[in-house]
Amino acid sequence: MRLYATSPLRRTLQITADLGVLAWVLVWVAIGRWVHALVMTLAAPADPLRSAGTSVSDRMTDIAGQVVRIPLVGEELDGPFTGAAGAGGDLVRAGDALEGAVRTVAWLVALLSAGTPILLVVAVWALLRWIWVRRAASLGAEVDDPESQQLLALRALVRQHPRRLQQLYPDPVAAYRSGDPQVWRALADLELAEHGLRSRSPRQAQRARPPSTP
Repeated sequence: MRLYATSPLRRTLQITADLGVLAWVLVWVAIGRWVHALVMTLAAPADPLRSAGTSVSDRMTDIAGQVVRIPLVGEELDGPFTGAAGAGGDLVRAGDALEGAVRTVAWLVALLSAGTPILLVVAVWALLRWIWVRRAASLGAEVDDPESQQLLALRALVRQHPRRLQQLYPDPVAAYRSGDPQVWRALADLELAEHGLRSRSPRQAQRARPPSTP
């Protein structure tokens, strides 16, 4: 499967587009982290709540422990202090609940803020790359094969503008009918050039072809 064009200009544009998409993703990831941190500032009251709750709970528990030592009435007087200690625990749980809720909202807002532009751009980029890869594959995995070049040359005669064909040969149809592999290769390259592809020279094709086994 061919991922990049053989034409230097087209390949440079494709690599630049890939790097641009990568930069876009990194920028929006950074923005998402910034949004997450910004929303998390709303959870700032959670720490004072937990601190106050812990302090109240510890203090009331200590007082209840001392009050209970009072003869005769100690066990009856520790009730309000034990209840106040429980209220301190409620403050701690309220702080935890506040932080958890803000964290959930922060993640949702960050994902929506960063994920939406990332998904849109990556989806368009992936679709365009997939279309190009399929189109490049449809032109033939072996563009150096003579039969493939002949088909591509015939396709060029049908699809290319006559002016472009006549820039190669004054009579492109007669040139094609001559059966000259060089003519087929030139016409095939004209068709491949639209997609940033080109066939290799016969020497390059011979060098790239695996050796035949006896």
